[in-house]
Amino acid sequence: MRFARLLLPLLLTLLLGACDNNHNSNKPRQPEPPTLDFTTSDAPIDLPNITASYAADIQYGEDDIDRFDIYMPDCDGPTPLVIYIHGGGFTGGDKADANTYNAGDIREFLASCVAYASINYTLLTVPDTGGDLEIVAAQGGVLTPLTDIAHALQFIRYYHDSLNIDPQHVALYGHSAGAGASLWLGTHDDMADPESDDPVLRESTRVSAVGALATQSTYDVLDWETVLAPLIAPFADLLGGTDVPTIAGHIGAGNYLLTFLGISSLDQIDTQVVTDYRANIDMLEMMDSGDAPIFVENYTTSVKDLLNLLLHHALHAIAVKERADEVGLESVGYSLDPAFPLEDPSGEGLVSFLTRHIR
Repeated sequence: MRFARLLLPLLLTLLLGACDNNHNSNKPRQPEPPTLDFTTSDAPIDLPNITASYAADIQYGEDDIDRFDIYMPDCDGPTPLVIYIHGGGFTGGDKADANTYNAGDIREFLASCVAYASINYTLLTVPDTGGDLEIVAAQGGVLTPLTDIAHALQFIRYYHDSLNIDPQHVALYGHSAGAGASLWLGTHDDMADPESDDPVLRESTRVSAVGALATQSTYDVLDWETVLAPLIAPFADLLGGTDVPTIAGHIGAGNYLLTFLGISSLDQIDTQVVTDYRANIDMLEMMDSGDAPIFVENYTTSVKDLLNLLLHHALHAIAVKERADEVGLESVGYSLDPAFPLEDPSGEGLVSFLTRHIR
């Protein structure tokens, strides 16, 4: 009898386990990603003492420009990944800029068994209307390239097996527009859509760290009046005012502003639709302690190029660093403008920072 009492619970456990296994076997399983088809070629930069494969122009979206290049180091097991996003004001630039300007970064990452990708995305076209701001802006504004960039990240994650990538350890960085795009993805809520029919869009858009070089602090550009106040307030008379629409018109960037926000008239800026749009691209406001740690560095720009001055001024980096400190987010920040100094006591550089968060 004692043996029977001991045996009965064991039999019940086995029976329930079998039923549970049968139940689970009837659940639909997510299909494994197909093998990504790509061809490797010689790397466009020298890789002394580094063994890595290189593939160019892998298409991630429907448009021809939706492509990326990737360096894949020959290492044991899946590798972390750094994605570079080129600059150019969302109107120019190319993924090949990584090879031209970042060859040293690429070699450092590969030597540490970190893969390196560089992506292209939709570019906006600023109409030349001879100063007439009443334009048709049907390109969707800056969210169009930003959405492409998010899609590229999801695509690479989906095909991580084919690329030998660890999808849980991904960092982003870029210059100028690429820097702001990295900040946007690093601070935005996850855009994964678990109900999407497209398995790529079910992938997460969250990352482990971001690097922002010559960045903008927020893409709600109306807030630049506050961010850049120490710079523009003393020159309000020269610039025609301190608000961004007025300054943009004064320096001939009015159409760029409209194209950036995806609107056809300045009268639309304060509408609810555009207010919501601006909130969706406001990296400073979206930032919280759960976001990706940030490396930020801006430099001194010439007063002879007012648009560049406004886009890349060191005050943007300082605003990012101050906001990160305010919300309790890890960050390393530098300003190379002697009038607005910022130097992180760690002395840590970009490559070290990103690698530390994905290894």
